[in-house]
Amino acid sequence: MTSVAHLAVKAGLAVMHGRRLSRLIHAANAPAKAQTEVLRRILSTNAQTTFGERHGFAALRNPADYRQAVPVQTYEDLRSDIEAQEMTGEPRLTAEGPVYYNRTSGTVAAPKNIPVTQSGLKRIQAHQRLAAYAFSKGPPILAGRMFAVTGAAVEGHMPGGTPYGSASGLLYQNQSRLLSARYVLPAELASIEDYEQRYLAMATCGLAAADVTCAATPNSSTLIRLLDLVNARADELLRRVTDGGTTAKPDADRARRLRGILDRSGSLTFADIWPRLAGLVTWTGGSCGVAARKLRPMLPADCAVIELGYVASEVHGSVNVDPIHNVCLPTLTDTFFEFAERDAWETDSAHADIVGLDELEPDHDYYVIVTTSNGLYRYDMNDIVRVSGRMNQTPALDFVQKGKGVTSITGEKLHETQVLDAVCATLEQMGVDNRFFIVLADQDTSRYTLYLEAAGDMRSADHIGEGVDARLRATNIEYDGKRASDRLKPLDVRPLVPGSGDAYRQSRVAQGQRDAQFKYLHLQYAHECSFDFESKAR
Repeated sequence: MTSVAHLAVKAGLAVMHGRRLSRLIHAANAPAKAQTEVLRRILSTNAQTTFGERHGFAALRNPADYRQAVPVQTYEDLRSDIEAQEMTGEPRLTAEGPVYYNRTSGTVAAPKNIPVTQSGLKRIQAHQRLAAYAFSKGPPILAGRMFAVTGAAVEGHMPGGTPYGSASGLLYQNQSRLLSARYVLPAELASIEDYEQRYLAMATCGLAAADVTCAATPNSSTLIRLLDLVNARADELLRRVTDGGTTAKPDADRARRLRGILDRSGSLTFADIWPRLAGLVTWTGGSCGVAARKLRPMLPADCAVIELGYVASEVHGSVNVDPIHNVCLPTLTDTFFEFAERDAWETDSAHADIVGLDELEPDHDYYVIVTTSNGLYRYDMNDIVRVSGRMNQTPALDFVQKGKGVTSITGEKLHETQVLDAVCATLEQMGVDNRFFIVLADQDTSRYTLYLEAAGDMRSADHIGEGVDARLRATNIEYDGKRASDRLKPLDVRPLVPGSGDAYRQSRVAQGQRDAQFKYLHLQYAHECSFDFESKAR
């Protein structure tokens, strides 16, 4: 893109979304007022629904009334109303009927179908474009083309005929010509069902595009997988670039340049493939942060890693309003937020204090409860966020981990963040090239097992186990106490054969988890993990 075109795009975004960003930041001066207004709007709009009449929405005046009238909900609490509204058209949860469902994996075998109204789709699109405007104020990520990975727009239809899939994919598919012309990946690639063929097509398009300045994917592990594929099947993919295909035009010169780098260096990095890459937009917290850190050395030295924000199938929870410092401001004018302090919620959720956005404390961790205009009322996200700063009077939020990333065999309450820090620090100290790992808590044997896929010699497995165990004991006093009393056995390490991490990911995708939004849970109970890692141990 020429500098003139780049300036035109930035100017266009400023005209369309500059005032919207200013309004959001202004609302952050009085978060309690903004939150009360959005709650009243949601309750008033949906007072005549089945759920609204059941809980007396018309009589509720403030957040305290609302908390008294409506208990905290899970998806299973809402499933019957969601499915009934889809089948009958009755306003069970929302006065405005859903036109789409964001599908995601649930805690039970049946998937979660999150309803989205037409107004809801417009809000999601507005949030995306608002984020794009905010990003345009940072590194020059809009100067060239964008390699953006999303899910399929339509994966199927509900029994009542309404489509379901990835809302981000739907919006990607329906962008204006001006924006869609800048995307490297055509929208239809996300609908390729064969996992390997989809990645081959994405890799071909990525190799053919020299002018990428922005890469965007919720989880950086997608790009790591792509680069592994590029280097494993370089001859085949460079032939595709030479001959054209998968919407990429034939480009023999491009293929020759990449072949020269490959012959000299032995492998390709994203710095080689996209030397102008100015920014990677991705999740940087929780388990996704592991992949982002691993990807960092493969990027151009001046490429910024930009936090995508707290975005889930259920809610677009925050917008990164300052991509230079990664300040993520909650969408306080569209979503009503409630929070429970992490330890209190995990100890006794029934009696934990629920607080508002304006009551959060710096550097504290909280579980998130949201109310949206799409029909989720006091919905337990089972997500943990941390207050990382402040924009005016409103806390900035960083995603920490899923609430499920906590295990306790004998009362140690081991958190995924502790495992991530202990494993990554130990492997880095020992110079071990980590490809994938997961720690499983086995209640039957009172032992944690680290399943590790790494490059090179794994004869140091015992030392790795000792190092991880020592770090966990240093950061978790309950873990240390249980180990000291031998109630917890020493951590075991099981090396995995190459490709185990990919096999696990593919199995989860086959079970319904969307590939573009896949998150590794690095800490799980053994009995809750359906993948047989022992069969991959060597």
